Amino acid sequence: MGYFHPVEEFQVWALFGYEQDLPGTRYLVEFPDSESYVCLFDAAYDSENGGELDIEDDNPLHDEFAQAAMQVIEARQPGLRSYEKSLLLDYRDWPARITDIDRGVVVFPAPVS
Repeated sequence: MGYFHPVEEFQVWALFGYEQDLPGTRYLVEFPDSESYVCLFDAAYDSENGGELDIEDDNPLHDEFAQAAMQVIEARQPGLRSYEKSLLLDYRDWPARITDIDRGVVVFPAPVS
């Protein structure tokens, strides 16, 4: 599989793979500044910053990336990242930790083998 950014293999697509194996998992999503949410995985897809920043495709600032959409079911430590019960995750502001709270498994960062 090709990635827009090498880290996506271990972030968005690793989370997507975990969800494929264990659908319906509840995730605790924690950011470095203590903002945190309990979420359900909704979808993973390719996105870009052109629409949100009005950047044309040929502009060097144009960026494509993988994004995970999460449904917020509980705001543990709310902040500015959540929007109307949704949370979008991508490499630009990836959480410090994502935990499967149903099984007590840290999904990100992935355990070292």
